[in-house]
Amino acid sequence: MTTLTGLPADPTQHVNYERGMVLGVDDFKQEFAYLSGRDQWLAREALGYGTLSGLRVRFEDAGSDGPRLHVSAGTALTPGGRMICVGADQCAILNRWLAKPDNAALIARMLDPSLPPNSPPVITSGAVSLYLTLCYADCQTRPVPIPGEPCRSEDELMKPSRVADDFRLELREHAPAQVEEDALRDFVRWLRANVSILDTSPPLAADPASWLAGLRGAVQPWLDAQTMSPPMSPPASFQTLGDYLFDLGSPRLQLAREHQCEFLRIAFGFWISELRPLWMAMRCHRAQYPDSDCLLLARVNFQVSWIGGSPSGAWQIDGSPASAQIDESARPYLLHLRMLQEWSLCGCDCAGSGSDAAFGGSMLSEMFAGPIVPLISEPPQPPPPLIEFLEADTTLGDDAKVLIARGGGKLAVTLPPSVPVNAGRQLVIKNADASSLTLHADAPNGDGIDGLSQLAVKKKKAVTLVADGAGQWYSIAIA
Repeated sequence: MTTLTGLPADPTQHVNYERGMVLGVDDFKQEFAYLSGRDQWLAREALGYGTLSGLRVRFEDAGSDGPRLHVSAGTALTPGGRMICVGADQCAILNRWLAKPDNAALIARMLDPSLPPNSPPVITSGAVSLYLTLCYADCQTRPVPIPGEPCRSEDELMKPSRVADDFRLELREHAPAQVEEDALRDFVRWLRANVSILDTSPPLAADPASWLAGLRGAVQPWLDAQTMSPPMSPPASFQTLGDYLFDLGSPRLQLAREHQCEFLRIAFGFWISELRPLWMAMRCHRAQYPDSDCLLLARVNFQVSWIGGSPSGAWQIDGSPASAQIDESARPYLLHLRMLQEWSLCGCDCAGSGSDAAFGGSMLSEMFAGPIVPLISEPPQPPPPLIEFLEADTTLGDDAKVLIARGGGKLAVTLPPSVPVNAGRQLVIKNADASSLTLHADAPNGDGIDGLSQLAVKKKKAVTLVADGAGQWYSIAIA
């Protein structure tokens, strides 16, 4: 027998068929693991991951039952390389979801992290944000009779003969890990913000060494963490280091227009050879981050209230479906090759000028090499400082990104308006030693922060906010 009973199937090995071998169950499982593993490996390495088609997320009015969350049929590819097919539309009435004991306890804990387990809620209303997550699953099906010893139970007489692809849709407190997606977006933004194309006479000389040094300087904390001895604790992450690529400041990288292709070859080679391995969900067949079989669809935001008193009460959603919000700004999409082909050939007059060329350039900025850098002809302007210190009451401008409140006194900070131009903008605000730090939403614009008019940040704590572009700032991390 060639079977290796009890050992897990190795996706890097396939069966070496030889005349005279007697094949067992483990051999067939091994061959399947190899073939399936290579399919997944090819998908995640060569294609990436994201929603492929369908899977539209929306709220509907279910009448007296309250808002209903609707996900249309569709397909997706997970960070681990698994295909997911949602064959039919899926719906969930949120008030029924909230009524389940485990979910009710989750909401109570989210609104009041200090609440002891199994205790009735003290905070009985507030804004809630949950992450709609699609995960791959499988299930065993089609039972068939199995020969064996007599006097067996009914369960032992039948065994499933097939394993069917399936899926799970979940509402989670935390988003699934999508490190590569977030890092890729940051890499594109970094190129646009830190590289200037100059038309000078004579043109600037090509300087690949300085280009590569600038790229490495932007990620030096990550590169240093890989060689630390002993290893960095906690491990290097966006949360511990604060960013994926750090802005260069002034001067930015400068190159002549005729050297764009040469620079992009170096930049993309650096991404492939040094950066992408840091942030992929899996390297070869080893997982680097959790949730490799799950994908973010949306962040859903709504107001809840505790109805009916304690202990027999239940959480209910406040307001109509129109008051609930869906944020898909962090959702990964994977555009199919035919669309990219058609757009590259016919999407815009890339050599022309005017609105058509500008539209094509902006859409192509995250897909093609040419317009990925900021094609500006004027001399570069120094970028705004990465960190801004606050020591007095202030209203934040358009350039603020990371802010540190200090000085020991009471501070009030008014956020920029959450208008469409700011959709997806993030702010990191830390209270270093202010006795109190209160963040205020932009009142003239009718803004809110997690549905409220203000948010207090305790001393030594930090909050990360993101604008939805429709009047709300949402806290996505508090540390």
